[in-house]
Amino acid sequence: MKKILIVEDDKNLNKGLRLSFEKQFIIESAYSIKEAVNKIDDCDLILLDLNLPDGDGLDFIQKINKIRRVPIIVVSARDMEMDVISAINFGADDYITKPFSLGILQAKVNRLFERVNCNRHSIYRKKGFDFNFDAHIFLVDNKEIFMSVTEVKILYYLIFAKGMVLSRESLLEKVWGLEVDFIDSNTISVNINRLRNKLKPYDPIETVYGVGYKWTY
Repeated sequence: MKKILIVEDDKNLNKGLRLSFEKQFIIESAYSIKEAVNKIDDCDLILLDLNLPDGDGLDFIQKINKIRRVPIIVVSARDMEMDVISAINFGADDYITKPFSLGILQAKVNRLFERVNCNRHSIYRKKGFDFNFDAHIFLVDNKEIFMSVTEVKILYYLIFAKGMVLSRESLLEKVWGLEVDFIDSNTISVNINRLRNKLKPYDPIETVYGVGYKWTY
């Protein structure tokens, strides 16, 4: 399952974009350049506003391209030709001006993913598991199992955390984002138990008591 980082300081717009894309992709939100830089390591696409509280998005594009190449779609109220040209020259892949059509933005995102054919972090095959997060196909000992969207997100974060322990708070924030304040913390335990039952006879999710959870395979 591909991951989109939304870099937008308008909380309502950030939330709206998150809700629009979260059924199809894993979504991370950032509200400043500083916050975004700390979240780019495993994202597959960035939706980027240019007018951010701690700097210009154009500078951010240049900085990101020095760290790693990741597709970027600028979503900005700045509609001057020079802004568009600068963004493209600095490394943005597309540009859409506010106000915008959500349908057009979704089409641009899907088309960009098709064009770059980004398969990073989409396939996991190991010890009885054959998971395709993009196709939403999950096999345990060659038997397909059903996973809810929430279970898929938790599974994704655990697997690609590369053996790191993820705290309950971290998983809550990653999976539910801005809605985390309305989610019972026991929800993580419930979903972890469901995952464990679906992954039997294997037991790849370790509980690190007082800390969180870790994928062990």
